[in-house]
Amino acid sequence: MQEFVSFGLHVALIRQLAWLPRGYDLVPGGTVVTSAKLRSIMLALEEINGPAVLVRLGRYLAAKEQEPILTMLRHSATPSVIADRWRRLEGYSHARARSDFSVTGKSMTIHRGVVRGQPPARVENLLLLGFLIGLLEAAGAENIDATILPSHGPAVRVTRKGRISDKLAFSGRGLRFRINWGSFEQVSSSYPFMANMPGTAPSIGAQRPIVQQLCTVLEHDIGRSWTIDEVAAALDTSGRTLQRRLQQANSRFSDLLRLVRVREACRLLYGTTLSVGEIGFWCGFTDNAHFSRDFRRLMAMPPSVYREASIGHAGLTRA
Repeated sequence: MQEFVSFGLHVALIRQLAWLPRGYDLVPGGTVVTSAKLRSIMLALEEINGPAVLVRLGRYLAAKEQEPILTMLRHSATPSVIADRWRRLEGYSHARARSDFSVTGKSMTIHRGVVRGQPPARVENLLLLGFLIGLLEAAGAENIDATILPSHGPAVRVTRKGRISDKLAFSGRGLRFRINWGSFEQVSSSYPFMANMPGTAPSIGAQRPIVQQLCTVLEHDIGRSWTIDEVAAALDTSGRTLQRRLQQANSRFSDLLRLVRVREACRLLYGTTLSVGEIGFWCGFTDNAHFSRDFRRLMAMPPSVYREASIGHAGLTRA
């Protein structure tokens, strides 16, 4: 459950308990919610209301709440982008459980695994299944069918054309499940975190056209796990040709990717109240250590110090 705790999703999750029978009774005032505590709350919730309530809870959390991390997961998303962002979120939060996605056509198959300890609990998997359904619906998927794929026995229907089954009964952890959708029309949205670019941010400058074009592609989806072949395809060329043109411009793909990400991080640190962790995730870094290391490399200070310096500079300017 660490992926839900690290970015504050547990706060929104617990807020939703108010709508469920005896939901608030599970979290007395002053409770410190760790990943283990959140798991125990979900276990108690399943015992009181049945397993289907966890799918509903995850679905509503993903589709309706307005936490910054949810905005990041939903923004200009496609099924493949949702899969990529969730995998990065698990890695960024150093979650014990990890998800392997296979997205083909109008179908997404998820296999839940673990990097240490026991496999993820049944309640975690049901919550994530509902969460992914909600993200897909928010992104533009319609008529969703979802099934749990047990290691033994027939598949278990969870949703049919978007309607969650009230009689959801199965044994085991539910480590593998599939989500299908009838149609997908991507929901367009404006960039969610508007702020001015500070003058202290690293500049792309008067670079050659190929460098500027590449940076524009990267900026369009700053957090994506870009490869040079993917950028080359977006520029209607081959990876080898792009590599050669970058060499001619005395530039390297990895350096430009770092530059674009740190530049955007400067803008968000300066002009928003997003946490350092949220900014690092949004800008495509694998974890806070990676974010701090690359930021220091270009800015000679960690992100938190840059933010403090920026706030102080802005205050002096206003005075």
